[in-house]
Amino acid sequence: MAGDGVAMAFMSAPHAPSMHPVSGAMALKPPAASMVPSTAQSEKLGEMKAGIGGNLAMAGALTTGVVAAATRRSRVKRSKKSGSGRVSVSAVDTVETPLTFYDVAARNGAPAPFMVGRELEVTAQDRVFNWLGRSPKPGSECFKAMHKHFPGALPGAAVHLRSKAVLEEEFGFTPDNTLLGTSFCPDEINNQDRDIGTKMRKHWGKVFPMGGISGTPYVGETGFAAFSSHVADDGNIIVVFGPHVGISEAGEVGQYLREGQSGNSTACGAVIGAYNACLGGYSGASSNDEEYDMQMDEIKQEFVPHAEAISKAEEPMASAAYVAYEMVKDRVLKIVNTKFGSGKLVIIGGIQLNVPYPEFSDHFLPLMFEVRQEGQPTQDLMDRFTNPSTQQDLTRAPWAAVTAQREVFAWLTWSPPAISPVYQTMQTYFPGALPGMAVHERLVQVLERYGFDNDNTILGTSVCPDEINNEATDLPVLMQDYWGEVFPMGGISGAPFTGKTGFKAFSSHVADEGHIIVMFGPHVAISETGEVGKCLRDGQSAESTACGAVIGAYNACQMGFDPADPSESYDMQMDWIKAQIAPHVNGIARSENVMASLSHQSYQMVKDKIFEVVNNDFGSGYLCLIGGIQINLPIGLEDHFLPCTFELRRAGEPTIDLLQEMKEFR
Repeated sequence: MAGDGVAMAFMSAPHAPSMHPVSGAMALKPPAASMVPSTAQSEKLGEMKAGIGGNLAMAGALTTGVVAAATRRSRVKRSKKSGSGRVSVSAVDTVETPLTFYDVAARNGAPAPFMVGRELEVTAQDRVFNWLGRSPKPGSECFKAMHKHFPGALPGAAVHLRSKAVLEEEFGFTPDNTLLGTSFCPDEINNQDRDIGTKMRKHWGKVFPMGGISGTPYVGETGFAAFSSHVADDGNIIVVFGPHVGISEAGEVGQYLREGQSGNSTACGAVIGAYNACLGGYSGASSNDEEYDMQMDEIKQEFVPHAEAISKAEEPMASAAYVAYEMVKDRVLKIVNTKFGSGKLVIIGGIQLNVPYPEFSDHFLPLMFEVRQEGQPTQDLMDRFTNPSTQQDLTRAPWAAVTAQREVFAWLTWSPPAISPVYQTMQTYFPGALPGMAVHERLVQVLERYGFDNDNTILGTSVCPDEINNEATDLPVLMQDYWGEVFPMGGISGAPFTGKTGFKAFSSHVADEGHIIVMFGPHVAISETGEVGKCLRDGQSAESTACGAVIGAYNACQMGFDPADPSESYDMQMDWIKAQIAPHVNGIARSENVMASLSHQSYQMVKDKIFEVVNNDFGSGYLCLIGGIQINLPIGLEDHFLPCTFELRRAGEPTIDLLQEMKEFR
């Protein structure tokens, strides 16, 4: 079954210690006795092993016990009782023993990394995702449970970013030519802002929800026919699907603490309820309320032949999640087709993992990523979720930590590739620059420790009003979207020209005992060829300067501007900038890179002005100052920010320097 990706690579000697396919080190934990394959399975796996070097697909149905996926799916006989609209159901088939994940690997023939012991490893991705507040801390019970039973799981946003990059760059998908369909359980915990379904909807646009409880696409063939008829001429369809399962802070699979509740509840409640019903004696017979509970009835019927095997697994709730995945996948593949036109059908399947919220983001274990097109062979894209350099164990490959953070950001498409001129220039002249999204998410994580939230905090910004600083993923915009209303203090160059009067007015708006954040800094562009100070703007055929005001002031000083000369023009902000740059012109001119040096000098200029106008006279709360240089990258790349100041001030207390919090790999 090409494209399923639910597979693993194994050694031909099942009792021998396993070799990690990326680092080459011995696995920390050998396979359990219950995981040893049969002779026939070993032969099949030996045949598979030869392909591992060329196809590092993510590990699929991996849980140390029974993965409930039958070689032959159980079916039930349905018949209408005379004079009744109700359908009776009785089991008519004998199901073979449910497969272990060795069987799943042999059945699918798509090798993937051998990931036993994954919960004992710490990768670059683990550290960065935890640093951003998206993933549990390595070594925590939640982390260990997730990576033991669902190795290969990623934050939902990471799966979205990777699939988006592949589909846009390799297949020409755009929001205008693409329709999105989802098949997830409607449980509200699957519809949070950082979940994969929400992220995909925000990017691709409108969504056609196909799923009922458990995630099964109960809209059926009729629903998909209606949905696919809406696609643009020659357009494409994405279907993302999967069941969900909770993982508590204590690492309990199937448990989730919901907002406002004092105790855990089950997730997925429908799947776990069906499993428990089967353990309790449910045999597949229809309930009297079948027509009012038809979704739950089908889930229970699906679990009848698997319940006993699930109960014997090391972690029954993880095994139940894989059973649910097979069920949802089976129905999705039954209803989808490529008859809607010449476009492509993309199918992304896996298991949604609900982890403690709002501390972390829900994760998604990708088990299927393929592209189908009428008359064309199916393309398996599971390897696009693999990145050996950032998914190797840092305890065995400590050298990988040196560039780990930047490589993770590049893999997420937040940062330019390391081989690009843009990347080389940025790391040479602005070392430590981070994607705006990374700075924002880290800032939120740190400030929450000090009691900041969007109810007791007001935001001020002092950045140049140039429109290239106001794109959706720029730090000032991300901060405003999160913290709420903003008080713009900056003029051209980013200096706070509203002055002391402006800050006094702004700070008087803070809540009682509330906090203030001031984000500030100049900006500079880097062109596609790596030239500092140059930017190709939308709709223009030639590059222009950025920051135009700062570069213009420098050029004026080079030509003999004297701050003492009277100015007849009404250009007070520009006159002030020129006066600040003038004393430093000769030193800047001698620099290796004049525009980079000018940017750092302009940061000092803006910082000095900020420090002059702010104060802590507004109350007992904190004043947070986050300053740096906004770096505008070419169209298609996310703008970055070089943090240079991150501190907390409060009246009567010493300043708290938090700049190191912006550096995960020190």
